[in-house]
Amino acid sequence: MEISQLEAFVAVVEEASFSRAAAKLHRTQPAVSQAVKRLEEWAKEPLLDRSAKSGVLTEAGHILYDHAKKVLNLRVEARFAMEELHALDRGRVTIGANETTALYLLPVLKKFRERYPRIKVAVKRSLSREIPIALLRYEIDLGVLSYDPQNADLESTVVSLDELCLIVPPAHPLARSREASIHALGKENFIAHNVASPYRQRVIELFARLRTPLNIALELPTVETIKRSVRLGMGLAFAPRMCVEDELARGELVSVPVKEMRIQRKLRLIYRRHAALSAAAQAFLLTAREMGIVQGSGIRG
Repeated sequence: MEISQLEAFVAVVEEASFSRAAAKLHRTQPAVSQAVKRLEEWAKEPLLDRSAKSGVLTEAGHILYDHAKKVLNLRVEARFAMEELHALDRGRVTIGANETTALYLLPVLKKFRERYPRIKVAVKRSLSREIPIALLRYEIDLGVLSYDPQNADLESTVVSLDELCLIVPPAHPLARSREASIHALGKENFIAHNVASPYRQRVIELFARLRTPLNIALELPTVETIKRSVRLGMGLAFAPRMCVEDELARGELVSVPVKEMRIQRKLRLIYRRHAALSAAAQAFLLTAREMGIVQGSGIRG
């Protein structure tokens, strides 16, 4: 097996075409085809179903593709690690986050950039469930999650605490209440994110346990659209407090405590357990931990 063969195979898979893969790699199409053929000889299995025009992966192909991505990404990581071996005046750190956890990163990014202005930072937005996979494929250096991925190959450290809160428009009768009950909320219409999450499931289970209907009348794709819809009086919502702090401060939304509910969100930085972090990634992790301690959330677990 050779790196060039893995490069050709991955390019064919991602471009869904031998000719486009050849153009991407600046090689001839016969050379790319031969590289994939030799890889199949090494694997003793067909990697692509050539009866399909786009070269659909076989079962063996799926397995080798994941490992090939790891190898190629490791090579890139090794190059950057060698470049920043002696100093943090250069380098790069790539972080995976979803819509809400990316918001947590902003103050950490500000502090990190003040300390290391020459290190490049890339934040890749993705679904939470995809972040552990991206880490294990070496596509990112760190991930931000609001849950523990429970993976033996990943390590996590809690860097911030947040909570789920009920938000209502200022004109709503509940806005003048000191607290609300789950039973009273059974009469309300709710707006929810259209991507399932552990916290959404916990809210659903809480309403079910208290035998109260949870009327989700509208599902939207972003927290921003949810907040605006609540402000327009289209319904109530549960949202991470850190995502609505500005609106609460301006009086555009009101947070009402719910008597039977206290759902705390632990934000975690996750990384590969058995692989050394680059100097840039180590520095980012240290900055996040320090800021967590300052904010009173520097806990582990």
